[in-house]
Amino acid sequence: MTDTARPRPLGVVGRAVDMLTSHVRVSLAAIVAGQVTLTVALFLTVEHNGWLTYQGGDQIWLLTSGWLLGQGTIPYALVGWGWPLVVAPLTWVAGASSIQMLPLTHALQVLVLGPIATLCVYDIATRIAGRAAGLWASTAFVVTPVVVTPLFVDRYRELWTDQVLVQFYGLTQLADFPSTVLVLAAAALTLRSLDEGAYREAALAGALAGFAAGVKPANYLFLAGPVLAYLVARRWRQGALFAAMLAPATLTLIVWKDRGLGTIPAFGAGAVHVAASHTASLPLGEGFFDRFPLHLDDWNRNMSNLREFFWSARLAQWAPLAGALAVARRSLPASALLLGWLHGYVVVKGSSNVAGIENGSFWRLVMPALPAYLLLVVAIPLLVPTVARRLGSRIAPPPPRRPSRRGVVAVVAALAIVPLGAMLASSPQSGPGQAIDVDDILVPVDEGVVQLRVERVGDSQRLTWADATTRTTTFYRVYRTEGSGPDVDCATAGGDRCDLRMTLLATTRARTYLDASPEAGVTYRVGVAANWLDDPERGDVFVISPPVPAAP
Repeated sequence: MTDTARPRPLGVVGRAVDMLTSHVRVSLAAIVAGQVTLTVALFLTVEHNGWLTYQGGDQIWLLTSGWLLGQGTIPYALVGWGWPLVVAPLTWVAGASSIQMLPLTHALQVLVLGPIATLCVYDIATRIAGRAAGLWASTAFVVTPVVVTPLFVDRYRELWTDQVLVQFYGLTQLADFPSTVLVLAAAALTLRSLDEGAYREAALAGALAGFAAGVKPANYLFLAGPVLAYLVARRWRQGALFAAMLAPATLTLIVWKDRGLGTIPAFGAGAVHVAASHTASLPLGEGFFDRFPLHLDDWNRNMSNLREFFWSARLAQWAPLAGALAVARRSLPASALLLGWLHGYVVVKGSSNVAGIENGSFWRLVMPALPAYLLLVVAIPLLVPTVARRLGSRIAPPPPRRPSRRGVVAVVAALAIVPLGAMLASSPQSGPGQAIDVDDILVPVDEGVVQLRVERVGDSQRLTWADATTRTTTFYRVYRTEGSGPDVDCATAGGDRCDLRMTLLATTRARTYLDASPEAGVTYRVGVAANWLDDPERGDVFVISPPVPAAP
């Protein structure tokens, strides 16, 4: 075969790219199918107990808040309102138990939110460098978290897979994955809104960014990206519309905090101390630096740990800056968006004293910014000389499709008006009848899940109970009051926060317990607990029985 007859490698690649981009819907469907398959394979591979993977504990507070909100009750509002509002309808089907809700939340995140995130990555990359770049970036988004696993040292890989990857792929009930999807969607629409006259996109981007802040108020950090993008692009009107659409979500957060806490942290003097997610209060007021700290020592500690556990810390740190140069050659506002978005989280949350690479918490706290990191890294090939010229029209973004006016109105209403109406229509929690704090976690009180019965056996009290949990293997914690003392201690702020004030008698897998020497007038409760390792020494109570007095 002569030289001229041999197929050129770049020509073969070009034809393959043309084929994929000419059938982009089929290509995207294949990527999404691969994403779902990979997620299922991950679930089957990591340590899990039934439907339960590693969670962290905060998900119980979030899901309990959703259950209460579904009943028209605003809980003690230490967490954001967004994720509880989303899961509230799921509680009408699954009930109060976060464990029983696992199939529904997994389906929502793996089958709905995960594909949306992938499509948003595709859209952002397409706006920067065409459909081929969109397919490349979305594929990388799906596979990179798994592919980089061998780049960590052996002793870190189990933590990475069992505790970090399950969050990246939506296999927990925490608010971090929904936050990431919402931020991604807001970023994609922000990039679209930089076009001339793209006001509808700006309105949608602002509404989504506001809802993301409702899910986790730390997502206000994302705003660094849009602010820089609008300034660089000089899109003042779109930027003003984006900012205006943040107002309803911020007002909803104020109502949520005021009714749930009795104060607005933005204007209070440290009335709220620590939230279950460490990011729950509005990032204003005296507690600003507690929520968004800049601790150089903690940042250096995390970077040192990155060098200890990862193959090349320098590469990980400098690669996005190289990618930013590549993106800037295509679109300076897009580069500003990605850099502001990334550093808003990585610098601020990554320097928090609760962020640690050694225990995996760093990745959860900066998770909404990781798509920006990936988009910058996968753009590096655009720096190779002559690549852009050889690709030619393949890296030209397709003409955008404008959303319909009716669609924009419907989405904005769902994201901005419905949440505020739900908060205004709900009442603060009153008393311990619906939920109480067990070990600083809000837990539903639900006789439908755990039914406790107490009977006298001589001088003893025999406790027996039924457990309706079917999605995982559980164990039980038996509690008793001190004599005739109270079982809870309630403090009224906006709503009542009631802490369990009972002695832990036993942790058992049996559904019966004999209290051989009770004092007169005691009261009992039984809490149902579980964890991903099915270890009775670990895990949190996720539902507790109503109080039952000792039998006479």
